[in-house]
Amino acid sequence: MTKSVFNQARVWGFICDRDQKGNWRILPQQKTQRWELQLAGNRWLLLIGDVPQVNLYSSEAIAFLERRRSSFKKLEAVKTFS
Repeated sequence: MTKSVFNQARVWGFICDRDQKGNWRILPQQKTQRWELQLAGNRWLLLIGDVPQVNLYSSEAIAFLERRRSSFKKLEAVKTFS
């Protein structure tokens, strides 16, 4: 299930890489957003501003990413029409 989160994140345009400690993570499309999802065992840890918030199952992580993607698409649409 972890691979499906990475695959979906990549398809949606999120950045998937490893941090300095070798932990897999998913980063937002915009650098101004301060969240990241970090793989912790078989769960995803949501960090906001480097502060741990909540552990998510893979299905919850995908739902989180889908909401972020929708927000990003709406923001881009507003910029296009401005």
